[in-house]
Amino acid sequence: MSKPEKTNPQPARSDISAEEIAATLVDLLSTGDVRAGMRLRSVRDLADLFGTDFWRVHRAILQLTECGILAKRHGSGTFVRRVPVAADGGKRSPLFRKLKAKQILSADDGARTRRRPLAQHRHLDFQIWTDVFWDSPVHKSILQGVADVLTPLGHRVTTCGGIDATGTHLDKKQVEKKLRAHPADGYLVLDWVADSYAEQFNATGKLWLTFGFSGPLRHQPGMILDCMEAAERGTRALIEGGCRRVALLGYFAEDRDCDFERYYYMHALRYAGINDYQVAEFVPLDATQVRRALAGMLDSPHPPDGLYVADDNLLPLVAKELERRGIVPGRDLGVATLWNENLSFDSPYEWSRMEHSPQQFGRALAQNLIAAAQSANARLGSFITLADWKNGKTHLRSLKKRRTRKAE
Repeated sequence: MSKPEKTNPQPARSDISAEEIAATLVDLLSTGDVRAGMRLRSVRDLADLFGTDFWRVHRAILQLTECGILAKRHGSGTFVRRVPVAADGGKRSPLFRKLKAKQILSADDGARTRRRPLAQHRHLDFQIWTDVFWDSPVHKSILQGVADVLTPLGHRVTTCGGIDATGTHLDKKQVEKKLRAHPADGYLVLDWVADSYAEQFNATGKLWLTFGFSGPLRHQPGMILDCMEAAERGTRALIEGGCRRVALLGYFAEDRDCDFERYYYMHALRYAGINDYQVAEFVPLDATQVRRALAGMLDSPHPPDGLYVADDNLLPLVAKELERRGIVPGRDLGVATLWNENLSFDSPYEWSRMEHSPQQFGRALAQNLIAAAQSANARLGSFITLADWKNGKTHLRSLKKRRTRKAE
């Protein structure tokens, strides 16, 4: 755990408004040292830092949450949803000119415990319960991140599954038998496995940490690599890039709740004051289905000028169909996507994207598991990892046209 930055609290003041605090936070967050997904200090810590009461800071946080700059996660804290751009060099109160961005950010990354492990805890045996027949780059990357942390420290991790080779879910007695036959010091459990077998994992008496890819958290403690929330920031980036009719194309599967992405997408439209255009289609990973969905959007009387592709597995199919139609992303159509780190395919475009690092997520899972297993006093919290916005060149579809008209 890194040492917290000295805060040097201001003398207590009653005349500082919530608006001044909010403006100061915006200015600090826009300094270039901040990225989306970072966590702020607690409200009480910030109140001490600003020399004011809890409720003024609380109202300032709510203001920035409502405008999409911050995101509050119950039980986890307040996170940066998008990095703001301070206008006119910032509107920070003169009282806080000496504050730095790192003073408002949490110094605790949740990765380590202050206590040294006991001798019997230095080499532990962990299990990660997931779908062992789920063969995807994301799955492999998470498992690699877990191994990156556990293996060098001498710990062992075994991958277990909640289904058999035929794709049939194990019954509760089978899982209970497996847990008794091969006990572990702790477990990482995929959310759907936890939903089915929470009773069996509780009966082990060992720590178990859940993980998943969309909210809400149903088991505590748990971690989420939030793939849904990115739809709001991706849609907003397209709107800020000049698009006014932004459509969403998402991935459909029977076990996937698409309503979360639809909600975040529509929230971005409402926030931008766009009430006359809402088009969200969800399709399986199939070239024909993608072509049909895009045809319904692009050939309509009111085609979109922006498209958010909510899954990077769909992106190559979308890119192929746009190429077939002669549509150039970033010129004829604004495009942003959700992207997992290190994704690559044959494409000439620098895609604008919300980017996740599944491998880093796997490392965080392992670090939290070790921290709790090696110290009875290590408190393990639940939190959500957000995607980072990566500026590309495909979301600024209308910018060049606006400049041309202004020049004329």
